[in-house]
Amino acid sequence: MKKDHILGWIYNHVAPIDIISIVYFFAVFIWMLFPINPVSPQHYSFVLNSLNYLVVYLIIIVSYNIFFNRWGFIPKVIYKLSPFITGTFVYEKLFYIIPSVSNYNFDFPLLHFDSAVLGDDASRILENFWNHHFIELMGAFYIIYFGIIYLPFLKKFLTKSPIFDVFVTGFTFTFLLAFFTNIVIPSLGPKFFFPSDFYNYDLVSGTFMNACDSMIENLSGGYQAFPSLHFGGPCFVLLFDFFHSRKRFWVYLIPVILVWTAAIFLRYHYFADHLGGLAIVIFSLWFIPKFMRFYTKKADYYQEKNGIQYKRSYYFPLDYSLRNPKYHNNKEWW
Repeated sequence: MKKDHILGWIYNHVAPIDIISIVYFFAVFIWMLFPINPVSPQHYSFVLNSLNYLVVYLIIIVSYNIFFNRWGFIPKVIYKLSPFITGTFVYEKLFYIIPSVSNYNFDFPLLHFDSAVLGDDASRILENFWNHHFIELMGAFYIIYFGIIYLPFLKKFLTKSPIFDVFVTGFTFTFLLAFFTNIVIPSLGPKFFFPSDFYNYDLVSGTFMNACDSMIENLSGGYQAFPSLHFGGPCFVLLFDFFHSRKRFWVYLIPVILVWTAAIFLRYHYFADHLGGLAIVIFSLWFIPKFMRFYTKKADYYQEKNGIQYKRSYYFPLDYSLRNPKYHNNKEWW
């Protein structure tokens, strides 16, 4: 009986997004424990910090369910964003730990893939459009990525749509899976791996171009090329809206395509990185509804078995699927 009560509490109060995030932190922590090369002083500091992030996240889960669940909007935002934010903290430190856990850099294979598919590196192909104004335009759209991703993401916290938790869980899973793939398949991207004479033209400095370089230098973990989250993040939002808010899909389509183009034109990504981002998004859209359905059925089972009406920390409609017209063009989702 005690075991059933524990499982009932877990399945109802620990949301699917929490399980995914805990698995991610444990996977990163274990991966970092076994370096194959001499480690930098920051390596074990990073390992300890990743464990600290996990502890903080567990505290947030428990606190939200015990104390905050009745408090409303602000605790909900903190709780839902915590796996994304803590996962990003881990991502930003990749530069210090990749050399300790990997003997191989995947930039050459990614370049060879681009050459085999496109006939040359995708960034060099786009040099045909080179001029100062176009570089600045691409820099602007590279930065607009954050608005396309995060503003709609935050806006969705105000919605009462029944598919809110599906979106948040899938969005977070896409990013965490990409972060972990950055560790397993490290690559710097063409701008930072190949010498400047690899290209015919230099990317001249400008307001937006300098802002992009500063952002990459200060907010990136360095080994972030494959898979491309500049592709994967907007792609998840775009495909989700294709089914659930077709009007917004058409509004976002052109800006998103320009963000994808900018990521390659500015030499931060290979074409193969975009394909990797697409693969992760497709997997997320397939896996998350199945996982959440399994998890919700378990929660319902233990709730009925224990005769306790738990205050569940998430919601998933069991009839949900991308193909169910009931959830297409959902008015509450706009």
